[in-house]
Amino acid sequence: MTLQGKRNIPSVNETSLAGGKAGNMQTLRMMKKVARERAGHPVVRKLALNILNYYGVQSHHYADEARAIGRWVQEKIRYVKDPNGIEQLHDPLTLIDQVQQGIARGDCDDMALLTAALLMSIGHSPKYRCVRYKTKFGHFNHIYVVDYTNNKQKKERVVIDCIIKDKPIGFEIPHASGQEFSIR
Repeated sequence: MTLQGKRNIPSVNETSLAGGKAGNMQTLRMMKKVARERAGHPVVRKLALNILNYYGVQSHHYADEARAIGRWVQEKIRYVKDPNGIEQLHDPLTLIDQVQQGIARGDCDDMALLTAALLMSIGHSPKYRCVRYKTKFGHFNHIYVVDYTNNKQKKERVVIDCIIKDKPIGFEIPHASGQEFSIR
């Protein structure tokens, strides 16, 4: 009996990852690729536009667009860690379907991937920010999105860390070190 195609059981692609920072970089490359692909999908763009309408974002208020997208992801997706020793990435289209069913779950990379795809679908150029909490070197512990916007001659850096449920979008947890990666 095959489970492929059943509504609640998405297809799964598996690949082996290196350990440590090399594994982080492999995951990051996959996330960039999927974000670029999904940003052009009509379902992703339609959702992004609906989010802007829902939050009443005014035209040309790009930082507010970024905050609205982040807030929506923050509110709609429950944080759940990956299984120990297994890195999972959820396709943004799968997460969108799960939001519609009221069962969306994911970790930081899933929320960052969806956030990036939504922002890119409306012309933003977000970056992934990978951080280390305890050391300045070695593998990364966390990933989220930052978006640099230009609102009426004012450049603004918007931090979009959707796993933090008790703080507003824009809050950034202090960390030992971090690095930003272009998605385009």
